Amino acid sequence: MESIAHPLVSIISEKLIKPSSPTCPTKRWHKLSLIDQAFSNSYIPFSLFYTKDAISKNNTQISQLLEESLSKILSIYYPYAGRLKDNTTVDCNDAGAEFVQVRIDCLISETFNWHNTAIEDLLFPQGLPWSNCTTGGLVVVQLTYFNCGGIAISMCISHKIGDGCSGYNLFRDWSEITSDPNNFSIPSLHYVEQSVFPPPSSGPFLSPLFMSNKHDCVQRRYIFSNEKLLNLKNTVAAESEVQNPTRTEVVSALIFKCAVRAAKAKSGIFQPSSMVQAVDLRAQVGLPPNAIGNLLTICPTSITNNEESMTISKLVSEMRKSKELVYKRDNINDNMFVALLLELAKSKQEYHDNGPNAYQITSLVKFALHEIDFGWGKPTKVSIANGLNNKLAILMGNQSGGLDAFVTLTEHDMSVFERDTELLEFASIVPSC
Repeated sequence: MESIAHPLVSIISEKLIKPSSPTCPTKRWHKLSLIDQAFSNSYIPFSLFYTKDAISKNNTQISQLLEESLSKILSIYYPYAGRLKDNTTVDCNDAGAEFVQVRIDCLISETFNWHNTAIEDLLFPQGLPWSNCTTGGLVVVQLTYFNCGGIAISMCISHKIGDGCSGYNLFRDWSEITSDPNNFSIPSLHYVEQSVFPPPSSGPFLSPLFMSNKHDCVQRRYIFSNEKLLNLKNTVAAESEVQNPTRTEVVSALIFKCAVRAAKAKSGIFQPSSMVQAVDLRAQVGLPPNAIGNLLTICPTSITNNEESMTISKLVSEMRKSKELVYKRDNINDNMFVALLLELAKSKQEYHDNGPNAYQITSLVKFALHEIDFGWGKPTKVSIANGLNNKLAILMGNQSGGLDAFVTLTEHDMSVFERDTELLEFASIVPSC
């Protein structure tokens, strides 16, 4: 496979961006919930690419604009400008977000037809994405300049304070206050802290339970066009009782099926497997979309019988049944994810991945990352750094109305997965190097 040479990179500046106004002393200590405490301080890493065409400002103006607006938004999202005191508390001391400026000696166009290249690895501070860092900033931004005048804006957002919804809200609001500061409507954020999921009666988690495990893993990006998604949804609707399958459901089922089949190719034996999906609880528990915290439970779907039960239509039907059961539960007092965490804490285990035959599929489709506009148009490309664990897929909407799937498997399983004819009937793989 063709490869891209590792480009030269130079750091222009590194600084801390503090909130534009000091945090009120009564808000100094942000108490982390049971679920917050379970997560390591891993960084959720997104990068947005913008070509020169719509950018009328020079590099100095761009950086000044982004730094000023970041300072303003941090005064609203003030815990993200603090530092971890310990595994239970954030010290909202206004230490600031880290802001790095970098120049890469290549063209932005060299990233468009490739995934996971040497170039994309340079869009984040080395080793930071998905890593556990207990001493640094809870938000780290890197502004990258390409030779052609294009830029990439990358943001690593701490999972300790909030989930993907919280991180997306921060990224989106930062872009909105940048693009139109005079008409920006200051959001009234709801910091949940320990009000929904307090620490257990036995005491708080003094160390995280979830740690990343990227050993022997590779990530590939698959693109599902709007047309292919429609074909897949129509097939499922015709073959099952689910008449309105979502694109997340059909793609999740397809990826799960093909990943299990790839694992069988190695062992020669079909292994009962499960797909685990996170469910956002904000609407169910009466919280607004801008509630900040890790507010979720899990929804498992299992294959226990044989390969014949693995048709996409059957999987979507089982997923829908599992979701309906989740929504019927009292997910505050009877939360499957919380129960798992308490069992892990009791057994004094860390959770490094999803288990030998469990696959995690996380959908960010409802978060319009591909529409984040800082004042120079929507991004040409959105990407996410390699990680977090083996047997992981992250789904995001794309610029053409389709869906991108970032799939992480072992090298062996991926070598089988990426040649699966059923997968390639609906998805095209972005070459990696």
